[in-house]
Amino acid sequence: MAKFINWKSNWFNSNFELFVDGIQQGAIKFSSWTSNAETVFEDKNYLFTNVGFWQSKTNVIDRKTNELVAIITYDSWKSSAIIIMISGEQYEWKPTSFWKSEWIVSNYKDANIVYSSSSKSGSISSDTDNSLLIIAGLFIKQIYNKKAAAMIACFMPIMAAMMARN
Repeated sequence: MAKFINWKSNWFNSNFELFVDGIQQGAIKFSSWTSNAETVFEDKNYLFTNVGFWQSKTNVIDRKTNELVAIITYDSWKSSAIIIMISGEQYEWKPTSFWKSEWIVSNYKDANIVYSSSSKSGSISSDTDNSLLIIAGLFIKQIYNKKAAAMIACFMPIMAAMMARN
């Protein structure tokens, strides 16, 4: 059964709102000072907490049971991630367009979630009802957006200094 979801994000705080048939059914709210997030979609509630200085791993906690339900690991060189469910199932997150405005979460068998974005909104087409996977796809995209912004912020002073010398 195909599921279609629209989303929009806030320019200032990176939070997302998720809509099904025009009605808000969920949200992703990022912490002010970290990349951790509290998420709600339909009847599921998850906490995404990043581990390590470089945020190379994210633990996903089910807020109703306080149990670890998934671990996300990032491969920054490839701009991809693996979502490993506690049950052992694995799903890959990866961009499918050059500008990274489209991406997918898939196990390459029976679960495929396709995302597209333009500016601060987009759509999701999913052939699975797994709320965690649907939310994880947006969460991972935002983690990579934040990493890119941090890289730009780090290199801007170096580039400005080099240009000032010339």
